[in-house]
Amino acid sequence: MARRRLTAEEATARLVSGAQAAAGRYTDGVRGYQGNPMEAAAAKAAKAQAGFVDAIQSGKWQRGLAAATREEWVAGATAGGGSAYVAGIQAKQGKIARKLGPALETTYSVADRVASMPTDTIQQRIAKSTAYQQARYEASRSGRTGR
Repeated sequence: MARRRLTAEEATARLVSGAQAAAGRYTDGVRGYQGNPMEAAAAKAAKAQAGFVDAIQSGKWQRGLAAATREEWVAGATAGGGSAYVAGIQAKQGKIARKLGPALETTYSVADRVASMPTDTIQQRIAKSTAYQQARYEASRSGRTGR
């Protein structure tokens, strides 16, 4: 005899209930992982790129984006987003400071380099803006911005 099939609402309720019950197991799993997840992810860069390219070329990425409404995005982002954002920032203060130091140093250095450029004409202002943007781009590509 076939089992009764769950409705989407019932399946969603079970997913939420299961996630709430499994929160401790999730954090235990994170703490128990002995590898470096950033290194593992970096080692799979080609796979990630191929998957993303495939998702875009097949239209899957676009369909996924189109499947949600703006209202759903707002509801999801605001339901717990504010408190999660604050908690995330607080938990990562050390990392933020470690990365922000080089980024600020680079930003100030670039700003100092272009500060003496003339700005009397529109062409000079464009040249100054371009010089700043080019230097920031080069710094970000070389890893001098804390990334």
